Amino acid sequence: MKGLLVRDCTFLDSATGGVYCERGRVVKLYTGGEPDVPSGTAVLDANGGTVVPGLVDTHCHPFEYGRLKRSVDLRGTSNITGIRLRLQAGVMRAHPGEWVVGMGWDQEAFPDRKMPSRGDIDDVSPANPVSLSRVCGHVALLNSEALRRLGFASRSGPEYERDASGGLTGIVKETALTEVYGSIPSTPERAAADIQAFDGEAARLGLTAVHCIVSPDGYRDELQALSALAAESRLALRYRVYVPPESLEFVREQRLEKTLSGERVRLNGVKIYADGSLGARTAALREPYADAPETSGLLRYSDEELGALVDRVDSLGYQAIIHAIGDRAVEQAAEALGAVAGASNPRRHRIEHAALLPRDLRSKMAKHAIRAAVQPCFVTSDTWAAERLGEDRADDLYPFRSMLEDGLTVSGSSDSPVESLSPIRGMWAAMTRGGAVPKEALDLASAFKLYTANARSNGFDLPGFDEGDAADFTVLDSAVAGMHPALFRKVGVVGTVTGGTFVHRFGG
Repeated sequence: MKGLLVRDCTFLDSATGGVYCERGRVVKLYTGGEPDVPSGTAVLDANGGTVVPGLVDTHCHPFEYGRLKRSVDLRGTSNITGIRLRLQAGVMRAHPGEWVVGMGWDQEAFPDRKMPSRGDIDDVSPANPVSLSRVCGHVALLNSEALRRLGFASRSGPEYERDASGGLTGIVKETALTEVYGSIPSTPERAAADIQAFDGEAARLGLTAVHCIVSPDGYRDELQALSALAAESRLALRYRVYVPPESLEFVREQRLEKTLSGERVRLNGVKIYADGSLGARTAALREPYADAPETSGLLRYSDEELGALVDRVDSLGYQAIIHAIGDRAVEQAAEALGAVAGASNPRRHRIEHAALLPRDLRSKMAKHAIRAAVQPCFVTSDTWAAERLGEDRADDLYPFRSMLEDGLTVSGSSDSPVESLSPIRGMWAAMTRGGAVPKEALDLASAFKLYTANARSNGFDLPGFDEGDAADFTVLDSAVAGMHPALFRKVGVVGTVTGGTFVHRFGG
């Protein structure tokens, strides 16, 4: 196996030199001069660009990302007309009676900021069932044909929104979505194509590893696709896999603990949803929403149910990661994890998002060594957050600096396709925050730590980048040490190396 040399590069401490790798490992990190290397060594001249440990996204949805590429992309729409036009194009491509699926609308970008309804889309999709997910993934708009097929007219509960006359509006939420998505046909082959589309794009953006959230509705196809791709060594990145609780029997039957146990693809844990999203007002709060005092959001489990589920996951030897955005949900998750967690527990249980996190909850998480995976781009996207929560509570939203100062192991992620997959954009958001609560902004070293050492630790990977370590690293096109945070967004990726091999090389 030939070696790989990256020369004329800068490190984060401003030192200059290079990296030489062989057989998937870092052989030499050098400053000044250049090592003697065998003929045939692959060489990249970084021209002063920065080499950093391989960047890791600790919470994303690769299959949904790939699926979005072949569905109706509603990101960036600013009104109902935009949704209708894109949906109409999707319907024209579909066969009569075939499901038409889309994702990405956000009513907060509309002039009236109102949720859309089935009446807005029925006339452009009369013969096809339609499911259009909000950008957060916790709400979907269904047309009348989809509601009819699913038999939702007889359903009741907060998951099925109704108008003043009692009719379904087409908006469905949270647990109702599992049935919706489970009705949309899929195959392992299609799932494999979806994640491979993601794989190349993630490498181009500088990622060497991702924590892959498997869908509650599509886990059979997705896990079969991962197993096949892992066996055939057809994935460029490293995948740390998290499955839904309902898949555990399938995992056991298919012996996936063993088939997904390699260095490239490894089954790490179980993803549990405790609540919803702030954008959909389904995140569970201790106090009512400031802009909708009739609701405090939704919890998916009782305290006892969540505690029992966490105990089961822990006893099976898996890492439990709990989606909890509102402070009531974070409190519930911390209580459940606190019963099994602690510095001596090797499972490294964590809370995903941990968005609204006042001091008492940070202290509780630190006490029980509960970790966190956060999404810095949410700070710059959720421009309406202060209206949802009120100014006082908004000060405790995404408190990244305080979390680190309080001793939490915090890793960075995108929740893609909800937000941009780019870790560069995520670090930029962590440093600038769009001006929101600037006291919680991170410096460059801390921002990188979210996506390097802390990210690797949160996924059971060795956090170092030194001689003898796995040769996973990212080459940036700029000397970033000392760079003003506002400029960081423009930094590009020259090369991405996983296991000592280029999985992306600019121009190559």
